[in-house]
Amino acid sequence: MKKILAFILIISIVGVLVSCGKEKATTEPKPKTCEQIEPCKTALQYATYVEQGAADKVYDMEAENPDLKSYGSLEEAKDGIADDYKEYEQKKIDKYQVLEYELFPKKDYVYKFRFFDFRSKEKKNLTIRLEKEGNEYLATRYFGGASKRDVTVNGRIATHRKYYSAGLTQQEKDVLSPDPIEK
Repeated sequence: MKKILAFILIISIVGVLVSCGKEKATTEPKPKTCEQIEPCKTALQYATYVEQGAADKVYDMEAENPDLKSYGSLEEAKDGIADDYKEYEQKKIDKYQVLEYELFPKKDYVYKFRFFDFRSKEKKNLTIRLEKEGNEYLATRYFGGASKRDVTVNGRIATHRKYYSAGLTQQEKDVLSPDPIEK
């Protein structure tokens, strides 16, 4: 009986040792959220200002090119601040999904956000291009959405990464999933 138990024990130990190493350990860190990545965080801040109706803050974050600014001057932007801005001033876009297209590493990005509109509560898309100038990222808003051409580099469509806000339910993820720009 002792020999049988010893034999079973040895077989069990050998089985455990053989199975070791069959599963790969994943040492990759968990995917970061948009708020942890500097350009995405900047794009989210810009999108929040757009939603709040803070036209002056939007103007300050935009690219220096006057053709790409949403207003002709800061004074015009201040006149364009939404009438209900005070009501939404402290509100942030807290439930969203975003597609990030990195066109040039650490320099040029296109972000397509999908979130719930502050005022109507309807799903809303907002597409933003960020370009690094010096130490800061400056934004340009796509008013009609971006096209395939806007996310194409050297004749190929850039791959995208998807980020979403923490705490979304699966249903919210399904509802807020933006269509890729290349479609």
